[in-house]
Amino acid sequence: MRQPTINRRNLLAATAGIVATAGFAGTATAQSKRRPGVQLYTVRNSMATDVEATLQAIAGIGYREVEFAGYFERSAREIRDMLGRYGLVSPSTHVNAEVVRDDPTPFVDLAAETGHDYVTVAWIQEQNRTSIDDYKRWAEVFNRLGEACRKNDMRAAYHNHEFEFQALDGVVPFDLLMDETDADLVDFEVDFYWVREAGRAIRDVLALAPERMTMCHIKDMDASGNMVRVGDGTIDFAGILADSVAASIKHCFVEHDHPKDPFWSVAYSYYTLNSILE
Repeated sequence: MRQPTINRRNLLAATAGIVATAGFAGTATAQSKRRPGVQLYTVRNSMATDVEATLQAIAGIGYREVEFAGYFERSAREIRDMLGRYGLVSPSTHVNAEVVRDDPTPFVDLAAETGHDYVTVAWIQEQNRTSIDDYKRWAEVFNRLGEACRKNDMRAAYHNHEFEFQALDGVVPFDLLMDETDADLVDFEVDFYWVREAGRAIRDVLALAPERMTMCHIKDMDASGNMVRVGDGTIDFAGILADSVAASIKHCFVEHDHPKDPFWSVAYSYYTLNSILE
């Protein structure tokens, strides 16, 4: 499917039409198809200033799913109430590995109270992943996280960057994490941009264990390798998401780590991804 060419005028017209016709979905609405989601890290500066205004703006663009990267001193009840007011759901929240290393229970309990389905490990600090033995210990941590999540009817997941595909002592850390985490407890959130940055084919990574690849980050890359808005780059999102290896992906979150204009970036990306998923 050809990705659309858009500008600010037709983007605003399109998203206005989507918002006018869709209404607020509500947390209990069953959806048979994927919906565009957004990783709120993209608008983190706005979140740090005003969480509610940010969520309202995200809903106004047309998003119905958001993934958190911090709660900015808001309680679980406050977050849950804000999501409900703007017709949003939050299937997943990100957490750095070190937060859940010793005892995952406090964060898992907070995530369950907030209403997430997944606790997703977003990052392992560089000094804590210098050897394959480090990754083996992290696999044990992720299994414990998965056990804690299961007690709350949730699941654990791991979000990749590029470094997990760089061999250490002849072993690819991503492969090790897949082998040594329990498939009944730990899923994966595949970041398409970072897979490409690592020099791997996205379809090949999804094919390693399609049933465990239940979420993805939709981030685009241009011909020079730069991170760009979804639709401005070269990644074939439509083809990949239609492939059988992506059949288990339930949630697609757009993201840009350092956009010049965060809200324009997420609005543009929404229009592109929505055109692919509809």
